Amino acid sequence: MKKIAALAAALALAGCASSGVKVSDDQLSQFHEGQTTKQEVIAALGQPTTTMRNMDGTTTLMYSYVESRARPSTFIPIVGAFVGGADTRSNMVMMMFDHQDILSRYTSSSSQTGTSTGLATDAGGPVADQPRKP
Repeated sequence: MKKIAALAAALALAGCASSGVKVSDDQLSQFHEGQTTKQEVIAALGQPTTTMRNMDGTTTLMYSYVESRARPSTFIPIVGAFVGGADTRSNMVMMMFDHQDILSRYTSSSSQTGTSTGLATDAGGPVADQPRKP
């Protein structure tokens, strides 16, 4: 019984992956146009996933994050190959700074997608909170 529980826990952990720096709306609300410095942003959020030096001498910091979770049906022996899939959520924040490294504006986006495998690709039924083809 302990082996089955250990296997189930390992499969659950193996079905999840994340990468990057997740920035919440609450974190964004502490930054103000014309006031917040680039160093204050880095101190609050950590190093960005991407830094761009723009042609006009300004800087853009990007914080991107992606999280993917395999659907439980993926792990059913044999059947999983026909009805499995994964759900992915991501967000990206771009923070633009002027020549003095003062925040001039930011944008934020988020997305969620579902990926099906095997027969599930034509199932047509929606998975909660995930967009599907028409």
